[in-house]
Amino acid sequence: MTRLTALALRDGSRRAAQRARLAGILLVSLSTLVFGFGNALAKYLTRDYPIGEALAVRAGFALLLLLPFVSPAGVVAALRANPRLHLLRMLISSIEIAAFYLAVAVLPLANVSTFYLSSPILLTALSAITLGERVDAARWIALLAGFAGVLVALRPGADTLSWASLIALTGAVLYAVFLTITRRLRATNGRVMVALQIAALFVAGAVTLPFAWTTPNPAALALMAGVGLLGMAGYFCINTALQRAPASVIAPFQYLSIVWAIVLGYLTFGDVPDAPTLIGAALIVAAGGFILYRERMERSA
Repeated sequence: MTRLTALALRDGSRRAAQRARLAGILLVSLSTLVFGFGNALAKYLTRDYPIGEALAVRAGFALLLLLPFVSPAGVVAALRANPRLHLLRMLISSIEIAAFYLAVAVLPLANVSTFYLSSPILLTALSAITLGERVDAARWIALLAGFAGVLVALRPGADTLSWASLIALTGAVLYAVFLTITRRLRATNGRVMVALQIAALFVAGAVTLPFAWTTPNPAALALMAGVGLLGMAGYFCINTALQRAPASVIAPFQYLSIVWAIVLGYLTFGDVPDAPTLIGAALIVAAGGFILYRERMERSA
């Protein structure tokens, strides 16, 4: 192989990696929008229905749609390849989602979002420590700027320091760990990853049904099914994003969830954002835009 050929192959590999990172950024950005809709529906459901029931029904609907596209042999192969890590991921995912439902049933969605949006910083730190990903100074600055934007927009106060807040914070930490494990298992088939995650959630919710059950009306049943579909779509987006791009690259774009919350709140409920909210959102968009700009510049170099 000539030196020229080797350089061409190396350049092609670098450009392919950059395209994959940009695809990961787009997918994680889409996941924030999908999860935004799902979280709003989830908060509505927790007012009238037990949390375990909502989790079991949403997961059951998602499984019914997903299982025809998942090979049992693929599930067995994935579990055999790395049983401990897959089982740990399933357990952490179920506990994290239950924690989110518990917190959002008590606290405003914006307050819970404040805690959950600490996940990108935790994810970046974990990816550097456990995955060996290189996180340069510019990426850290963008990440911290985005988190500053979250704090400016949501202005969490002393009233958030409660047992529900601790549950939300625990959920945020578990979510970062879950994403780190997902990145490590990126070679696993995406449909298998989502199926295992949803199956674990279904089991976790189903064990509570004998103790707490409220028969849902058709509208509530449809909403639970909708949350399940949105969750499944969001999982596909975030899992695929982590398969394509390093966790430290996509982490800042999780902050977009607060931007979608502002937009959806205005369009759906007529909530007009105040100046701090708009300033915070601008910081978030600027942080994500900076990372995207750097990725595009590296691709064109």
